[in-house]
Amino acid sequence: MRSFKKAAVLIILVLFFAGNALLSYLLYPYTYTRAMYHEMETADYDTLIVGGSHAKCGIDPAVLESAAGVRAINAAQGGEHSIDMYYLVREAAAGTDLKNVILEIDPSYWVARPNQTKEYVSLYHEFPLSVRKAGYFADKMLTADFRTAPFEWYLYRQQAGHLPGLIREKQSDAYKNFDIAQFTDEVQSYHEDGFIARFRVDAGTTREDVPALFDRGDLNADERKYFEKLHAFCKKEGIALTCVITPVPETSYEAHRAAYEDASAYFEALTKEQGIRFIDYLSDERVPHDLEDFCDNEGHMFEDTAGRFTKVLAEDIFK
Repeated sequence: MRSFKKAAVLIILVLFFAGNALLSYLLYPYTYTRAMYHEMETADYDTLIVGGSHAKCGIDPAVLESAAGVRAINAAQGGEHSIDMYYLVREAAAGTDLKNVILEIDPSYWVARPNQTKEYVSLYHEFPLSVRKAGYFADKMLTADFRTAPFEWYLYRQQAGHLPGLIREKQSDAYKNFDIAQFTDEVQSYHEDGFIARFRVDAGTTREDVPALFDRGDLNADERKYFEKLHAFCKKEGIALTCVITPVPETSYEAHRAAYEDASAYFEALTKEQGIRFIDYLSDERVPHDLEDFCDNEGHMFEDTAGRFTKVLAEDIFK
């Protein structure tokens, strides 16, 4: 009887975890993050770009290659914090001869805690199975909302109404072949190297957005912790690490000059202390700062703006 009970409990646990995994698989939609990891696993590259959405649509790997001859993948995306960057760099270094990491610092990401929305789990969800992913799980998911670690699908529970479509999507050739066509629309284009090109079109948005401002009183210790771990890893592996703060519209800079200047001072001191190369473009006159060169007040660049900025960045880092 005791053996029967043990077997029954084991079967229930297996069914529970299998069902949980199936729900996470089915409810999670196809995103460009999955395509990005595929490119990281299969492409020939020596440079990885990590950071937030400013880097995603602000640093163009094609321009880096044409201007400096480096082969880069843009692995930045909205909601990407230092812990995600750390594991992304480790994953890239495990599969290619990584020589350079360009780390975009968004000062607003260093204040307060990450929002546990869909973005919170996306990079972890698509991370390839490995010992590194086990560490990623322990460091990130076990510190999340108690429902997120055992029930990853919880953040995507509202997708349940689209389940038939999600099942068809995962059976499609586009999904199986990591097709990126669906990530391009009238507003932007997703490139195979991970860059998002924002078009100069009216997307129906306003310029009423207010950038999240840097405040030393709200610093999140985890950001610095994993930033330093990333630096230590790069140093150990002989990977050149460069940190940059991308430009913002001049109007935003002037409206919040004190916060931006304090951010510049903080990160200049931090990178100097760590011995990391740091380039601050917030007030650099060589790069675009006109409001019309950005699609919002926060500093997300249009495609041509990103091209001009990346050319300066390439010259500063590689020449």
